[in-house]
Amino acid sequence: MLAVENIELYSSKKIISLKKCSEKINLLKKQGKKIGLCHGGFDLTHPGHFKHFEIAKSQCDYLVVSVTADEFVTSRKGLGRPIYTDKLRAYIIASHQSVDYVVISPFKKGTEIIHELKPSYYIKGPDFINKTTPGIISERKAIKDIGGEMKYTTEPPLSTTKIIQYIKNDIKNEDVLLLIDRDGTLIEDSGFFGKEKTWKKDLKLKENIINTIIYLQTKFKTTNIVISNQAGVARGYFTCKTVEEINKNIDDKLLSKNIIILNWQYCPDVDNDYAKTKPEINWVNKHIKEKTDRKPSIRMVSKGLEEINKKINDFDKIIVLGDSKDDELLADNLKATFLDANKEYDELIKEIGKNN
Repeated sequence: MLAVENIELYSSKKIISLKKCSEKINLLKKQGKKIGLCHGGFDLTHPGHFKHFEIAKSQCDYLVVSVTADEFVTSRKGLGRPIYTDKLRAYIIASHQSVDYVVISPFKKGTEIIHELKPSYYIKGPDFINKTTPGIISERKAIKDIGGEMKYTTEPPLSTTKIIQYIKNDIKNEDVLLLIDRDGTLIEDSGFFGKEKTWKKDLKLKENIINTIIYLQTKFKTTNIVISNQAGVARGYFTCKTVEEINKNIDDKLLSKNIIILNWQYCPDVDNDYAKTKPEINWVNKHIKEKTDRKPSIRMVSKGLEEINKKINDFDKIIVLGDSKDDELLADNLKATFLDANKEYDELIKEIGKNN
């Protein structure tokens, strides 16, 4: 789902609790008013939704819209849906003049919100008129059971799913190879992350970078690879097993935010010449090499692409997202765009806009 900072700014007096909504409907019905209820996910709100609300409002005195909570949209539509959180979807709908009240439904099915709110009318789009699926049959029964009436609108149907398919399949998005540094970029790091035994507790994603990656995934068709120097292994601070365990933990956190890393690459080695300048360190001999794959070398990039059966020429552009001089030099070696992870989210978005 789309991450938004300061969600409290997206509030409206029209968005009310389930209990308050039930009380309002009961009071209005006692005053002889007809209450219409529209219910659905209303993800990626589009003109078809707004026309639906306009026509629904013409059929009643007050229009209530119940928005399906995030967990139930995901269970029905799959990973990556909804696009917007339930709070954002509620705010968008509340902004429409035809809608009087909005409530976020904590129920899996429409029948439950019908029984809870007891509207005069349950209003669906024209594509439901002749449907005989178990869901709509149970909703027709539910509105009848509480003494209400089923109504339908007349607007031409417009599907969110079809809009998303159009964006994915019919609009040409540039293929971008996104190379992401780990420590100090993906995660907060004060130096050699994994050295302390408390690393699981200390592991924290950098929010500005997570939001930047989500933005890039929206703007482009990205292939995400993490490229990381891990000299802490050569220094004896931790092992390759620790690095891979940390990578797995980060990967799980990223998946929960719909960010998929196709390949993880890291270099545990240091150059022999560099090791000689630090004789006070008890180096792990097998990780001291004459030549390494460390950034700014592009060898880890080549290895990662080979493992996912891709080539540099498969991409329209390359973006390196990192926090160090090595990351910047890697971008130079690849003739890629460098994004400095030390910058704030707004600055990074402006930088992306300037370069694309």
